[in-house]
Amino acid sequence: MARNETWGADSEENQRLRTLALTSVGLGEIEVLKYALDQAVAELHGLSGMVHWSGARVDRGGPRLLVASGLPPAQLQTWGEAIRDVVVRALRDGAPVCTSVAPGAGRESAKETAAAIPPTATLTAVPLRVRDAPVGVLSVLSCGPAKLTGRQRAFLRSLADWLAQRLAGSGTDSDGGYPRRQDLSTGSHLRQALKATRIGSWDWNILTGELRWDEAGLTVMGIDVDSGPHTIDYWVNLIHPDDYPRVMTATEEAVRTRGLFEAEYRARRPDGTTGWVQERGRVVLDAAGEPTHMIGTVWDTTESRIARESVSRALRYMSDAFLAVDRDWRITFVNLDAERLLGVTDPYGQVLWDLPTGKSPDLRAACHRAAAGREPATLDMRWPTDGRWYRVRLVPVPDGLTLYLADVTDKRLRDAEREAAEQAAAERTAWVQELTRALGDAVTARDLVRVIAERVLPPFGAAGLIMLTVDHGRLHVAGAFNHAADILDRLEDQVPVEPSPLSDALRSRAPVFITSRAEHHKRYPNFARWMARRSVDDSEKNAWAILPLLVPGQYRGCCVISFDQPHRFPGEERTLLTALSGLISQALVRARLYEVEHTRVQELQHLQAGLRESLERQRCFTADASHELRTPLAGLRAQLEEAQLHPEETDLGDLLEHTLGDVDRLQAITTDLLQLARQGADQAAALENVDLARLIETEVPRRAHDLHPMRLRLEPGVVVDAVPGQIGRILTNLLDNAQRHAVRRVEVGLRRSGDSAELTVTDDGPGVPASERENIFQRFARLDTARSRDTGGTGLGLAIARDIAHSHHGTLHVEAPPTRGARFILRLPLTNQG
Repeated sequence: MARNETWGADSEENQRLRTLALTSVGLGEIEVLKYALDQAVAELHGLSGMVHWSGARVDRGGPRLLVASGLPPAQLQTWGEAIRDVVVRALRDGAPVCTSVAPGAGRESAKETAAAIPPTATLTAVPLRVRDAPVGVLSVLSCGPAKLTGRQRAFLRSLADWLAQRLAGSGTDSDGGYPRRQDLSTGSHLRQALKATRIGSWDWNILTGELRWDEAGLTVMGIDVDSGPHTIDYWVNLIHPDDYPRVMTATEEAVRTRGLFEAEYRARRPDGTTGWVQERGRVVLDAAGEPTHMIGTVWDTTESRIARESVSRALRYMSDAFLAVDRDWRITFVNLDAERLLGVTDPYGQVLWDLPTGKSPDLRAACHRAAAGREPATLDMRWPTDGRWYRVRLVPVPDGLTLYLADVTDKRLRDAEREAAEQAAAERTAWVQELTRALGDAVTARDLVRVIAERVLPPFGAAGLIMLTVDHGRLHVAGAFNHAADILDRLEDQVPVEPSPLSDALRSRAPVFITSRAEHHKRYPNFARWMARRSVDDSEKNAWAILPLLVPGQYRGCCVISFDQPHRFPGEERTLLTALSGLISQALVRARLYEVEHTRVQELQHLQAGLRESLERQRCFTADASHELRTPLAGLRAQLEEAQLHPEETDLGDLLEHTLGDVDRLQAITTDLLQLARQGADQAAALENVDLARLIETEVPRRAHDLHPMRLRLEPGVVVDAVPGQIGRILTNLLDNAQRHAVRRVEVGLRRSGDSAELTVTDDGPGVPASERENIFQRFARLDTARSRDTGGTGLGLAIARDIAHSHHGTLHVEAPPTRGARFILRLPLTNQG
């Protein structure tokens, strides 16, 4: 086999530079960047290459990823923050940076992706300088820790310089032809680096079929450098059969369209090994525009391919769903979980919106916004195939869009439960505050029961309430709601048997909860029997919460909240009811203090009013008494003075008769005044059972000087509790008044009327006008009628009679009888025979 044509050192370097320059002629900026990245990744045996662009000044904004090769940009998110920090550092310092980076700890999918990759990697970043200012960064991500050789560093610097000049427009002639000679001569660093790398170049003569590789290209392909010459058929035989159709199609397409050739395939090397290689080439045209040559480069991608496949496997089997679509929304990658969510077994190449899951308008709108704005976006949505909630993270990449789907159903449920708990706690706090305010406004025990019935019972579904206090072991009902009055009456002043839920609550100072009537009978059988015997067991109540009311030094008691149905009392309810126990205790203290003070105030007010009334009555009485006493005294004095001045004209007998009459009147007035003075003291005398019929039958015969006969209509056996002398005085005063005003007769009646004894004294005199029927009971009352004081009364008898009646819890009033005259009616409570 003939030797391959040997290239001299200088010509070989120039040929490689010429190949490098020719393959980039006419390419757009993105293609140039990809071409440069391929060279850098191959040189460093890296996982991926990136170019970030920032503009003329670093501080005008963060660097933006323009293009990436090797790993998809979505997979580069694993090192997102670390890569960005290194790129910013290279731009800021304007110098290369080579440092270790670790995967981030963001999403769960990123963690699982990183699990298939070594935990550390090396990132080498070289700034792209234009006019001594860094405008971008060329970076390579390598697997594991790495230390660059001097050759590799020189290559990256030369490649970065060439790329910067190319992007700045200084690398080609105006006609887009080959590089200027002076550019090649000044690129000594690049020539040396290309010669030393494993990036080979090749030249295929389309017309003759001859194919030539340089030394590096022969090494990459595993061909002996001394073999040759080679033809296109030799190269075709090196292509793996599975890759042959794809590579041939790309080759024919490049020749037909006069465009670019690019392919990655498995090469079956002559030494029997197989490895992945990447080739990129460009068609060279003659003057007539016909293709004559195709020149390009080739490099080994076996290591980076293995790394990419490892990442793909990690993505494939990670728990979160991951899928990628191109710019036409066709699916380019799905992992197992995403395939399940899509609901199809082979979604590759299908348009996302044609699948059932792509019918969601929210998902479609969010994807279009993210793709148009080139900004990541996130939305939560209920997935149509399984009905669960997913957080969808949309990340635009140069070739399309990636979607990460994390199941957040459980998290949403927990969040909803937490929000519900927080809302319930807020409502409970507001309810307790409002209840505290309402309890503070309750000034009486009745108000307190009303507040508890309105604000406490409904939220718990309770039906009844009894507030009990315990005094010397006896129960007293302080208030109740929705309990029969007879049950409350029977509870009053009872001594409950031990043990009981009341005593347990007071002893433990904690509420006692009874969930059902069966539990009540089981826990407190003796107390249940005690309640049944006293008929205080309300059969309509089936569960109870007994809250202790404890105020040291004041009282003890319980607030019993009852339920119509059995009640479980969950933990939250028990906690809340325990807290309410203290609030109700304090409110009851305030209510009891208010009632005590209110009673005292009322007593003081009543006493004050009584004092004022007593003083007023005493003032009027003093004035009236002075007037009544002065009148007979004045008459007596006048008669005596007249007798003294004219003794010869005075009839001694007549004088004595008139004088004794005035003295009698003075004596009667004095007697009545003494009776009024003794009235208060006599009220404290011991009461006796007085048979009113016998009393009347005894007193009437003693009245020998009465002018008119008296008729008695008496019901026997009418007995009252009274002071006999005082009741006799009432009878005497009423009979005296009737005898003075009667025309022919006086009638005395006695009978039972309900729970009272009714004594009547009726005369047939002129009667009492309706407007004066109360005035005649005033002391020294005067009437401008025939029933006046001129008939001989003192004006105090009826007043004394009414005062005595009131002191015996009775009444005395006057009314008109059916015919004529006046009827005085005395009513006194009958004796309680029980």
